[in-house]
Amino acid sequence: MSLATHNGEEMSGERSEHTVSRSAETAARRGILFRLSAAIATGESVAAGLAAAATFSLLVVNIVTRSAGQAVYWTDEAAILAMVWMAFLAASLTIHYRSHIAVTLVTDMLRPCARLVFAILVDAIMLTLMVIIGVLVWRWFDPVGLYRAGWDITAFASTTFNFMYEEPTMTIGIQKAWFWLIMPWFVIAASIHCLSNLAGSVGEFRTSGRPA
Repeated sequence: MSLATHNGEEMSGERSEHTVSRSAETAARRGILFRLSAAIATGESVAAGLAAAATFSLLVVNIVTRSAGQAVYWTDEAAILAMVWMAFLAASLTIHYRSHIAVTLVTDMLRPCARLVFAILVDAIMLTLMVIIGVLVWRWFDPVGLYRAGWDITAFASTTFNFMYEEPTMTIGIQKAWFWLIMPWFVIAASIHCLSNLAGSVGEFRTSGRPA
């Protein structure tokens, strides 16, 4: 009987060590994801601030030059593009900080464990949405097709009828594709933020215990 008890204690100890090991491994992975997400968010915060400042400055220059009768026409389009960059950077940033607009009427009435379940569901939906947007952006930019065309945008457009790399800006004089690069960045950065949030929500759910 004592031998059975001893064996049971050993098995229990092994399970406990295995559980602790898995928890530590999960925490480590979550930590790496969170640090990466936080580092990206810091850069996005600075970039979004610079884009906002550029938008404001370009609008001021546009107003002043128009009032003086010496309009600098490209400032209008540049301000719009800077605002678009600011919007995408800020959208990714709000995912990291979970500060996007949300209706919490239902979740506010739930118990903490049920709220965590909803948080996991929302994070999973957000990640799925980023994957869908990523597929659309990949098909739009079509880097494989561009590579097969020998990086020749004219040959690429003639074979795929995708003219995104040839479409110029109206007044700045460069291709719009350079400004559209914010979209792949948004997909990558927002996906990392979603993964970090999802890992955090799952970790909190595991430590809080499953609802009865």
